[in-house]
Order: sequence, then structure tokens, then C-alpha cells
Amino acid sequence: MRKLMVVLVTVLLTVGLFAATKITISGWPGNPVEEGAIKKAVETFNSTIGKQKGIEVVWEPIAGDYKQVLMTRLSGGTGPDIFYVDVYVFEELARANVLLPLDTYVKRDNFDINDFYSSLIDAFKYQNRLYGIAKDFSTLAVWFNKEIFDKYKVPYLTNNETWDTFLNKLLQLKKAGYETPLALAPDFNRVIPFIISFGGRLVKPDLSTALGEPNSRKGLQFYIDLVTKYKVAKEPSALGSGWLGEAISTEKCAVVMEGPWTIGFMRDSFPNTFKKVAVVEMPKGIKKSTMIYTVAWSINRATPNKDAAWEVLKFLVTEGQKIFVEGAGVLASRKSLAAQDKDPIKQVFYKGAEYGVPWKVLTPTGLFATANDQINSLLKDLFYEKISLDEAIKTIETNYNKWIGK
Repeated sequence: MRKLMVVLVTVLLTVGLFAATKITISGWPGNPVEEGAIKKAVETFNSTIGKQKGIEVVWEPIAGDYKQVLMTRLSGGTGPDIFYVDVYVFEELARANVLLPLDTYVKRDNFDINDFYSSLIDAFKYQNRLYGIAKDFSTLAVWFNKEIFDKYKVPYLTNNETWDTFLNKLLQLKKAGYETPLALAPDFNRVIPFIISFGGRLVKPDLSTALGEPNSRKGLQFYIDLVTKYKVAKEPSALGSGWLGEAISTEKCAVVMEGPWTIGFMRDSFPNTFKKVAVVEMPKGIKKSTMIYTVAWSINRATPNKDAAWEVLKFLVTEGQKIFVEGAGVLASRKSLAAQDKDPIKQVFYKGAEYGVPWKVLTPTGLFATANDQINSLLKDLFYEKISLDEAIKTIETNYNKWIGK
């Protein structure tokens, strides 16, 4: 009898070991700091809630063209259980019917959705249903190296700069002998704050492109002029850097417009530079503007483990979010967690949420990714003076409907 009991217990333990529900979560690979934060969150879940509920989480980042690979896998039935959804492609995925609506789960568990910024909740609603919960958000602000400004005897940048005073200080650095004060990316999302700040808009009421309108054009022109006319800026690759955060961290430039994700990267990998930098709000044109970037955790509509996936998602946007915010330096999308965030350097980024615009361009089809790629290509050509702004705008206006799949 005793031997039988031992056998039964052994069998039950063995079955228990193999009965854990595996939930794969995917996103794009981050920098080493972000990767470390994600892995720590996964390990924390697996050793606590996962252990109690028989759920094992596995982080499987998708390299390369994230959206294309994700959509291919989802359509082929091999998609991850939970994955990142960037706000700028959210509507495309919602229309494709690959996301699980979360309203029933929120209501069933009395999940406190009101603890999240309402703008971030609304960002991931489609036809009044919730399809994702923001894992964090970020804004842009101006980073500058105080030591370089001191060396060249240029006054520090402040929270009250206009684009004219901002440019003037960059020109002072250049005149004093500092070759390339600013690193600037040929990316449309980085141009948007300029367009809005100069009084422009991205689309007209009928959702056709408004980039050719006078004020929108002024914002575009100023951005390009920083590189071509005033010659105070170059893209990161021209400075031997992979991205803007690396450019300022390695002191290849004195100024960048970057997000709070740079905090963890610089603090951990370039601590000496981190001691030299300060962060201020974006300059003002007709009005202040910055970008609001946000990414949701969403659940695969086709996952066979919906309840387990929801348990994991709840953790990722609560305790998991706390781990990620502390480790990666992004902003908390939960108001209660944001209130606990006393990191002084991050307050400027939180301030940007008051006047920022989400990285989302409304279109009649919900598609913008192709248009974004094409505009980025045009910006690159503009940086290197291969085309004029007139030619770029004409190309956009001529091809816009095709790019958005209309």
C-alpha cells in the first residue's frame, strides 16, 4: 500500500510538472537594459503567480521586421499568446481581427482600468472595445551635455526655449568650434512635434494628408534646415552611432531630442556621461508639442489559453510594469505608479504628457505603416539634399492614397 502511495504521488508530481500552461510573450528586442527588465519581470511572474497557477511565461522577442513577422505568424496560427502592439499600427491589427477584446475580462475580475491614463486606454480602443493595455508610455525631451556647453561658453538650454533660441544656441556652439551640436533622425515621428509646434497638422478633416499646408510645411522645413541650411545637425549614423541615445551617450554630439528610455541605457552603460547631461522640455513654436509613444500588451485572439494569457497580461501591466519602469526608465501608464516615480530626470517627460500628441496618424483604412516608411525615405533624401521639399511634398500628395491602401 505504501509503495502504491509513493507511485501515485510520483505520478501526480510528474503530471503537475508537465501540466504548466506555457504562455509566450513577444515584442521587438530592446537595448540590453530593456531586455534585462523584461526578463526580470518574466522571472518574477514564473517564481510567484506562475508557480501558484501553473503558468510558465517565455519571452520570445521577434527580430527583424516586427510587424511583418508577427502578422505572418498570426495568420499562420503560430503567433505568440501575448505581444506588443504599437499605437501607430493598432487600428490595423484591430481591423485584422487578430486581437482579443479584453472588456469581459476587465469586468469579470473588476480590474482597475481607471488607474491608467485615460488617453492611453482610449488609444487602444476600436469600435468602443478595448484590445490592449498600455505597458508604459514615453515622450520626447531635449537632452544636452552641460560640460560641452560649459567648454564652449554657451548658455544652457532651458524649459522655455523657442525654436529660434534653440537654434541660436546650437549656432553658438558651432561658431565656437563644436562641429555637430545636434543629432537628428530622419524619422517622421520625430518631425511631428515640429509640425504641430509650428501650428500645422498631419491630416485634414477628410483624413487626406495635410503636410503640404503652409504651417505643416514650416515645421518640415525647419527640421530639414537644421541639417542642410544651418548645418548644426547630422543623423546618428553620420556620427558613427546607431541611434540618438548612443550618439549623446558617447559624446558624438551635444544635444538630442530623445525619450526616457535613454535614462537606463546611459546610466548603466555610460555613467560618466550621465553625470554631465541635463534634460529640458521641447522648444516652443506657436505652441509646445512633443510625442507620446505608447505600446500595449495585447492577447492573440486565437490563443487556446485565453484565461492564462489574461493572468499574465494583468501581471505585466501591474507588478511587471513596475519592474520594467524602474529598470528601463520609461514612464508608468498607471497613475498610481507614476505618482511613486520620484526620479527627477523623468519629471520633464511626464510633463510632456500634458501637451504631447500620440504617435498615430489617422487614415480612412487604419493603415499608415507603408506611408511612414515612404516618408522616412524621403526625409533621408532631404537630409542629403537629393530632393527638394517641394518634390518631397508632391511625392507624398501624389502617392498618399496608394500608401495607405485607399
